[in-house]
Amino acid sequence: MKRYFCFILILLLALSCERIIDYPVDENGRIYVDAVVGTEGADRVNLVVSRPAFGSEAVSAEDIRLSLTNEGKPVELVRDMDYESDIEGEISYLVHGDFLPGQKLELKAEAEGLPSVKALTSVPAAMPEVEVTCREVKSYRDDDEYSGSSSLRTLWEIHLTMDEKPDKDSFFGVQVLKDVSYDTLGKVPEYTWDDFENAGKTEFDALHVNTKSGEGGSISSVEKELNVIFGGGDMRVFAAEADGEGLALDVYVYPTSSHRMAGSYHFNEAGEEIWEWEIQEIYKYNIIVYRISPEMYHCFRARYMIDAADVPIHLGFTPATYTYTNIEGGLGMFGAVSTYESGWIRFN
Repeated sequence: MKRYFCFILILLLALSCERIIDYPVDENGRIYVDAVVGTEGADRVNLVVSRPAFGSEAVSAEDIRLSLTNEGKPVELVRDMDYESDIEGEISYLVHGDFLPGQKLELKAEAEGLPSVKALTSVPAAMPEVEVTCREVKSYRDDDEYSGSSSLRTLWEIHLTMDEKPDKDSFFGVQVLKDVSYDTLGKVPEYTWDDFENAGKTEFDALHVNTKSGEGGSISSVEKELNVIFGGGDMRVFAAEADGEGLALDVYVYPTSSHRMAGSYHFNEAGEEIWEWEIQEIYKYNIIVYRISPEMYHCFRARYMIDAADVPIHLGFTPATYTYTNIEGGLGMFGAVSTYESGWIRFN
């Protein structure tokens, strides 16, 4: 009995331990930078001032003086007055310039009353040759008993291979753009088009991606394969295995859906069901592969791990997390990419 009492006492003492940490309090806030270059016409530098826990909020992003150089030469920055952000006080600059692999970039920002910030990055090596092949995986019919509609869906695999042996600093990202058009058979009732509003829209598709390095070298662990938001869409980010012989990506898409709606058919004299009209949604896809700078990968990974920590927090635990930044004196990220696009792929 005495042994159990001692054990419980020791356990209670261990659980009641506290460690006091003298955490420095920032009274003026910091400049927060979110910038990526190399995205071919979509380069931006977003700025905002972080709110201090205590102290003044007198300085805003409007007061920040910003500069960007490429190999020591100034790069033109133009304020985007039409930019709208969900982050209060954030402003954005468009970056006008051409960036080549290996070039060194330096970003500086300063405002009176705030620490000056500086960040360095280099444009990653150009993307290697990419070979694209496609194959049909399977087709299946999706019947909706409630509405009486029926859809024929076909799953395709887009296989991309890159003839390059990755090293320890090879980091990549993948996004899928889709565009939809319609083919019709028969006279389609006007009211039916209320259910088909995607014509002419180009948007990011949901990601169904497998990544491999070399022959069968799967790299699909949680820490090496992350989903993040980039440029308004989902991006799968991963680090290539250093011992792989090459890199391969399998992207899975549903490029066609053939719809038949209830009430659009009749029976002939033989009792056979005759469809009067049919709508086919025809999708085409553009696969975008980025080689991303190490700063981007480490920042994305840190953000992902912070989000993933939400689960143990609900269980009463607070795991250690960290925030990565390459902004000296401030917060955020300054990175660069090299880009490959497959071009629009349409399946017949």
